[in-house]
Amino acid sequence: MRVRYKNEVLDFKETMSVNKLLKKMALNKGEVVVIRNGAIVTEDEMLNPDDEVRIIDTVSGG
Repeated sequence: MRVRYKNEVLDFKETMSVNKLLKKMALNKGEVVVIRNGAIVTEDEMLNPDDEVRIIDTVSGG
């Protein structure tokens, strides 16, 4: 899967849950939204190698 987060683009070849992806990327699930192929997904959903994934921060400092 191709994962876009901020200015990074990462490729993963394995199927994994959203939760596992966030752990691999050291991201807090309460601070981001994960979008798979244009739709928001929950942390329990599975991501496949052919998915396009975008991760967006939901918390900003101030």
